[in-house]
Amino acid sequence: MNFVTVLIALVMFIALIGMIVCSKKQKTSPIAQPIAIGLLIVVIACGIGILYETDILGSASNRYQEYENRYHSAQGFVLGKYIQENFPGQKVLVLLETDYATNPRTKILTDGLKAGAGSNLDIETDTLVLPGRSGGSEMEPGMEMPLFEMMTAADFDKALTTHKDCGVVISSIGLPRDAAKMKLWSQKDRPKVLLLNAFDMRNYDNLLNHDMINAIVAIGPEAKFTEDAPPRDPQAAFGVRYVLIDKKNVGEYERLFR
Repeated sequence: MNFVTVLIALVMFIALIGMIVCSKKQKTSPIAQPIAIGLLIVVIACGIGILYETDILGSASNRYQEYENRYHSAQGFVLGKYIQENFPGQKVLVLLETDYATNPRTKILTDGLKAGAGSNLDIETDTLVLPGRSGGSEMEPGMEMPLFEMMTAADFDKALTTHKDCGVVISSIGLPRDAAKMKLWSQKDRPKVLLLNAFDMRNYDNLLNHDMINAIVAIGPEAKFTEDAPPRDPQAAFGVRYVLIDKKNVGEYERLFR
């Protein structure tokens, strides 16, 4: 039970006691009845609040979406904390799919990053506009191929060129299949690269060990996908599904890279 739920329950208990006391004094005190009614309203409101806080109210689909949003935010929280601990003061570029500007998950992720960093993290969001694709896509909405299927090293390098002031890059679209050709690797002062849910991590342990990329958020080997509500604490929610892998612990997750 989280702090908010406990607080609501405490207010509800106090209001309930007050309501009982006022009910007993209705005959001797004219003001007791309206106070009792007011406290009854408080008790009912608190009861509804507890039902929402414990995820009992709401449709199944809405609850599921809320749970997924919490997990998504938790990824941002842990990455934000990692950035603050390892690359403080750096401007952050987040590379996202082509619908990032209208996708509500963009704000969920960036808010999570700021919460984890514990400061006013300077964040820019952008996508890759591939040659021949106006605005990132010419296909019907929902039918676009994901960027990781189409992007090349040149596309990725071009996106970074427009954000040279960013010292940290978070890619939620992975790396291009021809990543070895990226000019990024030869840059003297290249940005730190963090991957969020990379799609194909084969041999990425070599990139971590040689400081080509700095960290990866991946689905953990013991990830749990259930209908249960995730913990309210973002760090705990992260641990249900994900792991953060960097040079320090890459050996523990060797099988994820094969």
